[in-house]
Order: sequence, then C-alpha cells, then structure tokens
Amino acid sequence: MRLTEEQVIKQLWESADQYKPLTFAGFEETLLFSERTKADAVVRISVEDGLAFTALVEIVPVATPKNILQKSRSLRAQLTEAGKSAFVPVILAPYVGGAAAPILAREGISWIDLSGNMRVSVPGKIYIERTGNKNKFPDTAPIKKIFEGTSSLVSRALILKPDGFSSQYELLDFINSRSANITPGTVSRVLGSLENELLITKDRSRIYVNDTERLLDKLADGYTNYTRRKQRRVYKFAVQKPTCVSMRLNFNTPSNYLACGFYATQIKGLAATDEVTIFVKDLEQAKKDFDFIIPDSEFGDFKLIETKDTEIWFNSNEVQLTMASVIRVSIPVVDDLELYLEMMSDAPRGPKVAKLLKERILGVRDCER
Repeated sequence: MRLTEEQVIKQLWESADQYKPLTFAGFEETLLFSERTKADAVVRISVEDGLAFTALVEIVPVATPKNILQKSRSLRAQLTEAGKSAFVPVILAPYVGGAAAPILAREGISWIDLSGNMRVSVPGKIYIERTGNKNKFPDTAPIKKIFEGTSSLVSRALILKPDGFSSQYELLDFINSRSANITPGTVSRVLGSLENELLITKDRSRIYVNDTERLLDKLADGYTNYTRRKQRRVYKFAVQKPTCVSMRLNFNTPSNYLACGFYATQIKGLAATDEVTIFVKDLEQAKKDFDFIIPDSEFGDFKLIETKDTEIWFNSNEVQLTMASVIRVSIPVVDDLELYLEMMSDAPRGPKVAKLLKERILGVRDCER
C-alpha cells in the first residue's frame, strides 16, 4: 500500500533522528501564498551549529522521475509567483532513487526521503548529502517487471525503431507482426510506466525513446532477473558433425528453432565457439528432427533450451551461411537485441561480445526488413 501525503509527513516526524544534524520545527501544512499558489508544507529546518532556513516542501508519495520533474518545476513556479526567494525548495518522498536524484540536482532542488537519504543545499551556508540507504517503502518503487517477459517487448520495439510510433496501435502491430504476441492492455500499461520513468515521450504525434542506452540497461537487468527466476532447463547432447545441425536447421520449420548464445554470435561473426545452442519450443519434437544426437549431460556440446517465451522469437531472422564453399543454408537466429541481453547475463565472456552488439544496436536500430 502506497503512502498518502499525511502518512509521509507522519513518518518524517517519527523518524526525525535519522536526519541529524538536521532538526525540524515550525511545521505548517498547506500554506496558501495566493489564490493560485499553495505549498504542501513550510518547515523550519536548522543545523546543529546554529544555521537555519525555511523550506518550502512539496510531498511526492510516488517519486517516479516524471513526478519528481513536475513537482520540482511546480516548486520553482510557486516561489516565483509568491515572491518568496528566501525559501529553500525541498522535495519530500518515501524514497528518491538513482534516476530521480540527478533530476533534482539539475533543477537545483534539495530533497529528503523517509529512507534516510538526503541532499540539502543552501548556497553559501549548508550542503549535506547522504545517500546509499535502501528503500524502506518498496511499494512506492516503479514497476520493474515491465522489463521482463512479454512486457519487455514494448521496450524492445521502441529501441528497434528510433523514429518512434505514431500510436499505440502502430506499436502493437509492429510487435505482433514479428513473431510475438502482446495485448493492447499490456502495451498501454508498460507505456505509462516508461513515461513515468522519463524513458519515453508521448506527445500528440509520436511515442519515442528519450534515453536508449538507459533503456537497454533496464532491459538487461530485467532479463537477468527473469531468466534467473525461471531457470530454463538446458539439455545437453553429443554430436559428431556440427554441420549436420546446420543442415537440419535449414530444412526444418524456422519458427520452432532459433540459434542463440555464443552459437548465434559465431553465426553473426562476433565470436567463435565449439558449442551449438538452440532455443526449441518442443523438446520431444526436436529429438525427432535431430535424430543423430546422443544425450550427454556431462560433456555434450550441443544444447537445446526448451522455451515458449514469446519475447525470444520476437524479430528473429534467418542468416545465410556458406558451407564447404558451395552449400548455402539458412539458419534461424535470435535478433541482435535478444542476443545482447543473453550476452549481458553470460559472465565473464558475454559482456565483451555484448559491447559489440550494443554499438550495433545503437548505431542501426531500425529493424524494418
């Protein structure tokens, strides 16, 4: 359950000791400066050495970057309209996270959170910064699962099309036309969360990414957490001639198989490996299609990973390979973005390859075929 403004104020007074050397006094709620300007609170704040200031406080129960930015600008507007230049603008929230703190610093707004973190600056008089305490109110944190599973398709699509989309329906069609499936409700929910995090902009004509690199980082964290929880089962087999695998992939239905992991990096010319790793939708059918493989759970270098997760097949394609200088085969492969996420979670070697993929994704992101 998220805190109300009244509960935020109550928590501040009950945990006042954690803010030393700051002390609070003279608290006044909902101070009306004018007919149009109203502060959430005005607080007299002093420091142990005798310095003091009056804070104009804006309470932010849910401190998403979007909320923080809006409230910061609201504070500035209040001070300007009321002519209260002697007041120090302060944001009060349950928790100010890593994305919100830089916004406040850029806007020149001091802040205090109920988790014991703060950055209070009064030019020429006071500067106190204390960070690193964990969020004591996780219910007020942004939804992280938007970067996992099917929900992650929205962020993936936005990264792949840097020019953005004219509507949610165009975004929905883009995803569902590329071997994936997502509902309009999921798209709407994820877009709302991404906008609150200031990762995207939604205006009258476009929906587009503000910070592609940061969005990639969010996706990588979500992918690692998701795969760790799911613990996909890996089945190992021995195969004498890896070229036989390529030939069978060429003749079988590509929608059932996808080269992945370091095998995919080799196909894409990014790394070399002796292992062959493939996503499969149906393990028993795969055993029939690759009837020459022998189970070898200890030393097998042919790996099948059974999964029906829709995001795996999103935007996959086929890569043409030449074998024995004359035979050309088509290998179904995960797209660069899926492979990037796989490499980021495959330490210690994977992140080095991920760096090359990241450059490619940021450089050429439009996947129109």
